[in-house]
Amino acid sequence: MPENLIEIILTAEKPSCGVLKKLSTVNVMARIFQINPGIEYTNHLMGIENYSKNRDILRDDNITVYKNQRDKTWMETRSCEICRASAATSAMIISVKVFENQKVQYKIMLKNESSLKNLQENINGIKYGYYEDNEHMPGELTLRQKEILYTAYSKGYFDFNRRVDLDGIAQEMGISKKSIQATLRRGIEKIIEEYIFNNL
Repeated sequence: MPENLIEIILTAEKPSCGVLKKLSTVNVMARIFQINPGIEYTNHLMGIENYSKNRDILRDDNITVYKNQRDKTWMETRSCEICRASAATSAMIISVKVFENQKVQYKIMLKNESSLKNLQENINGIKYGYYEDNEHMPGELTLRQKEILYTAYSKGYFDFNRRVDLDGIAQEMGISKKSIQATLRRGIEKIIEEYIFNNL
């Protein structure tokens, strides 16, 4: 039976992220939709207010900006300390918040306690703190919903040619098919509601 996933809230002081540094120097409203961390480079999918108007002030030698589509902008820069460590431990960065004084708060999901230990060992040259996040806001996915959705996704349940069915997920996780089905349905419903009401 797989170990439970771990979700942490990690706050770092002044990470060396080129994208966040640039945004902190210009008066532009931006939202981070997704971060795909890598060892060398990290990709940020951003929502940037009036991108066509602000395109010139966002130009930077340390950032590659790819074509803007549907109000989303893909920005690539060298990985900061947190993204590099996340990539090295196959952690998922779920969300990011930027505060004053370049403090950045990351919500990170890890596979198990060993992954958490490896993450800490891979963060170098920066001050940070973290705590395990066992709470969730109304409308937010529970840790169990995330765990089942992650397993279903990684095993190919959502592939066009489905590689695993509910029975396979239930066997993998050691819980009943009925429980898997109900939890998946509730989790997918929350994701759809979040997308429709907050991202359209």
